[in-house]
Amino acid sequence: MIGKSEGGSFAHFSAPRHLAVTPTPIRRVLLIGGCFFDGWINAIKRDAPQIKAEHRLLHQIAHEADDPEAADLRIVQVPPRDALNERLTMPLRHGDLAGHEALLDRAVTLISNRLQAIRQLPGDAPTFVVNYLPPPRNPQGRLLPRYDLRNQTFFYEELNRRLDGLVADLANTFVLDIAEIGAMIGRERFQDNAVCVNSHGGFIGDHDHRVDRGRLVAADRYTSRFPFDVNGAVDRFWQEAVASYRVIRGIDRVKMLCVDLDDTLWRGVMAEQEVIDPGAMEGWPIGLAEALSVLRERGIILAIVSKNDPARIEEIWPQLFFGRLELSDFAIRKIGWRPKAEMVAEAIAEANVLPDTVVFLDDNPVERAQVKQAHPEVRVVAAPHLDWRRILLCSPEMQVPMITAEASQRNAMVDAQVRRETDRMRMGTDDFLQALRVEVRLGQIDRESDPQFPRAFELINKTNQFNTSGARWTEQAARDFFADGGRWEVFTVADRYTQYGLVGVVAIRAGRIEQFVMSCRVFGLGAEHAVLAELAARAPLVAAIIETPKNGPCRPVFREAGWAFDGTDWTSAQATKPPPAHVTLTHSGRARRLWGLARLAKKR
Repeated sequence: MIGKSEGGSFAHFSAPRHLAVTPTPIRRVLLIGGCFFDGWINAIKRDAPQIKAEHRLLHQIAHEADDPEAADLRIVQVPPRDALNERLTMPLRHGDLAGHEALLDRAVTLISNRLQAIRQLPGDAPTFVVNYLPPPRNPQGRLLPRYDLRNQTFFYEELNRRLDGLVADLANTFVLDIAEIGAMIGRERFQDNAVCVNSHGGFIGDHDHRVDRGRLVAADRYTSRFPFDVNGAVDRFWQEAVASYRVIRGIDRVKMLCVDLDDTLWRGVMAEQEVIDPGAMEGWPIGLAEALSVLRERGIILAIVSKNDPARIEEIWPQLFFGRLELSDFAIRKIGWRPKAEMVAEAIAEANVLPDTVVFLDDNPVERAQVKQAHPEVRVVAAPHLDWRRILLCSPEMQVPMITAEASQRNAMVDAQVRRETDRMRMGTDDFLQALRVEVRLGQIDRESDPQFPRAFELINKTNQFNTSGARWTEQAARDFFADGGRWEVFTVADRYTQYGLVGVVAIRAGRIEQFVMSCRVFGLGAEHAVLAELAARAPLVAAIIETPKNGPCRPVFREAGWAFDGTDWTSAQATKPPPAHVTLTHSGRARRLWGLARLAKKR
C-alpha cells in the first residue's frame, strides 16, 4: 500500500509523495543567485544526500560553460537587491507614482537580461526561476491602499506577475512559485522583513547577533524570540522543486483513476436512501468531486469501480452534486457485484493503459488489499479520506506541464473507444473496419513554434506501449533535432465515433525513422500502417525497434507494414503492402505541398 498518513508532517504537504514509485533521477543541482540560497544545500542533503548541490553567484555562471559535469536541474533567482536595492527604493516619495512604475520597468528589464544570459548556458537541464517573497504587510500602513505600486507588497506581486511573462518566453524554463508556498506556510515564520531591509528578500537569521555582541544592553538571538521555522520553509521550497521536476519529466505519471462510490465519493450508501440527503455530499465529498473535475481537464481518465446496482446509481445520479459532476464524466463505469479486482482489470483493458499508470481510490481496506494483490503495479491510496483531495490535486504524478485540447477531451474519447470496441466484438472484423470510416490526417512539425508542437511533445513523453525507442525528449533536444534537418510527421485520427486528435508522431532524420509513437486510443484501427505506407511512398526509409519493458504492442509494426528486416534495421525499399483500404489519408496544407514536391522528386 502507498499513501499512508504523513503523521502531521508539513515537509511534503503541498508536494505529496503518496503516488511516487520511481526515485527522482536528480544527481546534480546548480543554485544560481544570492544569499536566498543559504540553507538550500543543507535542505537538499536532508532530503537526498546523494544529490550534489552547488551554489554560485550570478557573476560566476560563466564558469558553468567549462564544467564537464552538467547539472540535471538549475534553480535561479535574480536577487531582488540587484534590481530593487534600497538606493533606488528609499529616495522614492509617496506622491511619485510614475517613479514607482519606472522602477518596476527597470527591474523587469534587468531580470530579463539576467535570465537571457543564464539560458545561454550549455545543456538542456530544466531551469526553475524562483519568484519573490512579497513583504508580509504593507510597510506604508494597514489602512493605505492595498493594490497600489507604492505598497511594496503589491509591488512585488506585480513583479512576480511580470516575471511569469518573461519565463513563459524562455524554453524549458519555469517559475518556482515560492511566493505561494511562503503564503501557505506564513511568511512571518521565516522571512526577514521584520529586521532587515526589504530588498534583501532572504531568511531570518542571527547574523546581527554575531556582530552586535559589544552592545551596552545585550540581546538574545532573534531566532529564539518567536516560533520561526526557516529550515522548514527551505525544505518546503526544495520539495516544490522536486515535485515540479517530476511533472516536467513525467515520472510515474498517472493516466487513470479508478474510484469507488459509497463512503468514497459520498458519505454512506446512497443507493439505499429513499430521499437523497444533500448533506451526504457536503464537506470533503464535494471537495473530492471538484478534484475529479480538475483531473478530467488534465486528461486523466476517470473510472467508477463500485459494488452497486447500476440501474439505481443511474437513477439517483441527476440528484447528486447539483449536476456539477455527471455520470458521463466517467469514461468507464464498472458498477455491479463482481470482485473489484476483476472490474479494475476490465477498466485497464478498456482504457488500454498499463497497470502502473492506474490509481485505485476506495475507503474499504479489504477491497484495497484485494486489488493490490491482484494488480501489484496499480497504486492503491491508503491515506485517510481527508487527505484524498490534496493527494489527487497536488501529487506531481497527477499533474501535467500543460493542458492540451486533446487532454481535456480524453474522457469523452475513451468513452467513444469503449463503444467502438463493443461494436467490434458484435460485428465481424472486416465489416467493422469498413463501417468505421477511419480518417487519418498527416501533417509535419519542423520547428518548436508550430502550434501542434506542445501536443506532439506531450505525446512523445508520455507514451510507453507504442513507442519504438522509449526515448524521452527535452525541448532543447527537439530544437537540435529540427536544426539538424529532422522533422516530426504527425497525424490525427477520426472515425464515426469521435475525433481522437493528434495521436501519432514519427521522428525522421536523414532517411531514418528514429522514433514512432502512437496513442493507445487508436490501436487496431490501421492508422499506423496507412502512415507508414504513405511515408515509404515518398522516399526510402529505415527504422529500428529498441525494445523496452513496455513497448511490446509496437514491435510488429514495421513487419505488418510489409517492410524488410536485414538483421539490424527495417527498410521500406522493398515494401509492397498497400495501405489499409478502410483508411482515408489526407494531408494538411503545408504537408500536402511538401508531399507533392517529394513525390515529384522521386519520379525524376
